[in-house]
Amino acid sequence: MDLNPERSSSVSSQLELKPSRVVGKSMQNVVGLPYGWSEKSTISIKQSQVFKSNTSTKASLTAKSSTKTTGRAGEKFKKHPGAGDLFLQQLSQKVSDQVAAVQNFCDSKHLLQRNTESFKCLAQVLLSSSSLAKNRLFLFPPLEDPGISLAFNFQEPPPINDDIGAEKYKKLCRELEIVPISRITNSLETDTLDLKYYGLSLQQIRALTEAMKANSRVQTLILQDNWLSVEMAQMLSDMLEENISLLSLSLYECRLGEAGAQKLGEALSSLQTLRSLDLSYNELGDAGLLALRTGLCENASLNTLNLSHNNITEDSAEALAAILVENKTIEDLDLSWNGFFTAQGNRKLFKGLTESDRIKALNLSWNGLGLTPAVRPMVRYLKKAQTLQEIDLSNNRLEGQSLRITRTALNKNHSLRTVRIGSNIYGPEDAHFLLTMLAGKAKDPLEYLDMDNMYVNKQSKPILTKIANIGKKVKIGGILSNYEIHGPNPRKLIYDRCRYILMKPKKAKARKDFGHLILSLPANPIQPEDLQKELKKQKMKKLDKDLVQALANLFTNKKKQVDCQALVQDYMGFYPDTQLPPPKPKKGKKGKKGKRSKEEKEIMVHDLEKAPEEAQLNKSPIDEGEPVQETEAPQ
Repeated sequence: MDLNPERSSSVSSQLELKPSRVVGKSMQNVVGLPYGWSEKSTISIKQSQVFKSNTSTKASLTAKSSTKTTGRAGEKFKKHPGAGDLFLQQLSQKVSDQVAAVQNFCDSKHLLQRNTESFKCLAQVLLSSSSLAKNRLFLFPPLEDPGISLAFNFQEPPPINDDIGAEKYKKLCRELEIVPISRITNSLETDTLDLKYYGLSLQQIRALTEAMKANSRVQTLILQDNWLSVEMAQMLSDMLEENISLLSLSLYECRLGEAGAQKLGEALSSLQTLRSLDLSYNELGDAGLLALRTGLCENASLNTLNLSHNNITEDSAEALAAILVENKTIEDLDLSWNGFFTAQGNRKLFKGLTESDRIKALNLSWNGLGLTPAVRPMVRYLKKAQTLQEIDLSNNRLEGQSLRITRTALNKNHSLRTVRIGSNIYGPEDAHFLLTMLAGKAKDPLEYLDMDNMYVNKQSKPILTKIANIGKKVKIGGILSNYEIHGPNPRKLIYDRCRYILMKPKKAKARKDFGHLILSLPANPIQPEDLQKELKKQKMKKLDKDLVQALANLFTNKKKQVDCQALVQDYMGFYPDTQLPPPKPKKGKKGKKGKRSKEEKEIMVHDLEKAPEEAQLNKSPIDEGEPVQETEAPQ
């Protein structure tokens, strides 16, 4: 089929397209071609620099008549254009307008890197050529903008102000291919982030430190028992330099060592907000403290420093003294469980403490300050200290001379409020000596003395009472022999034993009541021998002498006599119902049997004469209803 060359030339001037990286498809698949048109058709489409594609493909559609197409067909096509031809003319006009717009922005390379829905182009709106071929007379709707104008007018969204760092932490976890820790995401909004015993890995520390750089909420970070390598320590140091809200950092038992201390020391000099730093159980040693020296000397924010359990010896005394002198902010220093037990090292250490005169709380427990030469530098410091408020000297093997000079220094100090000096090896007498020191400081600020695990005698109880009365507090391990025997009364035991022995015989005549003996004693004191005689008189021979002697000893007065009156009162207190037996009646002379005196016989006869009859005796006036009359007895 022949094509009209004039029409083909007009179309070729309008369809100047070139396949590009964005389009990626031929124009036939994009807009379709009229019936009978193909890539070998005679319409020529010139090259265009739309997206500067690296491909050099040229869509050459030359407007030449085919050898099989006759001139008549071309004339017929020119005279009677179809619906597809009209649609193609309209479409070519719209595409040429878009091409001109694309050519103006084709130099913006960054637009090609946008991976958004706004950059869809005609290549993604598919329209097959067969649809045009089958529906030549159908007027297809105009193409809608697939988002090209939106892509050209694209603007960067405003940045999100993430002062928490939670989103940044999650993004880093995705990039590092690790699982986010819920404790971190939930705690970044609070003031405390507690990650002790988590065993954080290198990638987790990386994500955490990057998130903490922008965080402005967390003030306390606890990394206790997370073993940090040198690289982790470097990440932590970088975070500390950028974070401006962290106030407290706990690296308890993180095992930094000398290398980790070197990385941390580089960041300490620039910190402006950190107030508390816990470096205990980190195996720093003397070399690690030397690595921290510069950072600690230049730091201007630290208030509390914990260096316990780090194997620091007298070799670090000079470096530690320099830190105390140059640093102007440290007030709470913990040096427990280290090796400051020599006179030479302590002289350097306490000289630095004396020159700084800013320390308010000092912990020197578990350093073995037992020897007197090692204690003397501390004694001189205590006498001169004016700002020290709390000192811990427990578990230092203080005794004897070292304890006495320490007590003297504490007595001369007038700034201390709390003294801990327990768990040493001094005895109850030395403990009493310290209690008298506290009792004598009624007007001083010293208000609490901790002598834990130390014991005193009963003689110290009045001192303890005095300390409580003046408003002071003291803690001791206990009071030796602080007890009272609460058992059976020994006097009652003796009484019960005597009663049991005397009431044991089976025959009633042989039984005796011990209370009768007690009540029969005289009111005046008697000799112990007289008490034995009284027992024999009462026929109480079954009581053994030892038992009677023990009873007599309980009531012996200064004249070694038995106080009978006290004995009777004590016995009646236990047995108040005790009474003396009634006196026995006196026995009269017995007359002969069958003989009576004349007087007895006359009385009997006289009575029989005046006796009433038997019938009258049996008759009862009450039964008959008669009033009862009283009869006078015969005179």
